[in-house]
Amino acid sequence: MDFPFVKEAISQLFSKPSCAMYPAVESVAAPRYRGRIAFDPTKCINCMMCERVCCGGAITHTVEKTEEGDRITRSFNLGCCTFCAHCMDFCNHGAIELTQDYHMIATKEEDLIVSGTFLKKPPVKKPVPPKAPAAPAAPKETKAEPGASGSDLERQKGEADVKSSPKAETERSAPVLPRDDGKPVQDPAKCIYCTICARKCPAGALTVDRAAKTWALDEDACVACGTCASVCPKKAILM
Repeated sequence: MDFPFVKEAISQLFSKPSCAMYPAVESVAAPRYRGRIAFDPTKCINCMMCERVCCGGAITHTVEKTEEGDRITRSFNLGCCTFCAHCMDFCNHGAIELTQDYHMIATKEEDLIVSGTFLKKPPVKKPVPPKAPAAPAAPKETKAEPGASGSDLERQKGEADVKSSPKAETERSAPVLPRDDGKPVQDPAKCIYCTICARKCPAGALTVDRAAKTWALDEDACVACGTCASVCPKKAILM
């Protein structure tokens, strides 16, 4: 009787195994493998962007009011997670990371919950110091245009006085500095009022009127996530 596989079976008895010896020998995950989520609560600012983009609805949070502020616990349910890494990509502060840990066999649901707790203190609003009055600028001479009438001369003089007024000079020369509470500040000299920051704001805290050239911030709604500053094409928002 012919046994075609006997020779192959005998040869394999004296050769090394071709399969992975896991779990006896630990196996390394492939590069860029998206495994168990690691959450760093010290970097989280509670902008809730991760919850907005989570397609599996795996991210939730609870808030406990305390005297020091809001004690927030953010939880990631790995049983519902699709490991798409959207939460990590949209987190501007690097609080979420998908590791190469693939050991996610669990006997109870608690083993598939990754959570972290942090304290979010209310922002301290510091009083704005009064600006020192600027020195009055010397009036500029207005040259009359050829053929200009008396009314035209008065209009040209009025426009020159407005441009050279102390208030206008102060607004142009005053530097725009970041706030101490981490919330955005607009630089009018760079802003083109394209409304991208308002459309990308996850909290809806920005209102931009392109026609009227106005930029307004709702400080109570702002979560200081930094999205507006990162998407501004002219770098007109400081944080």
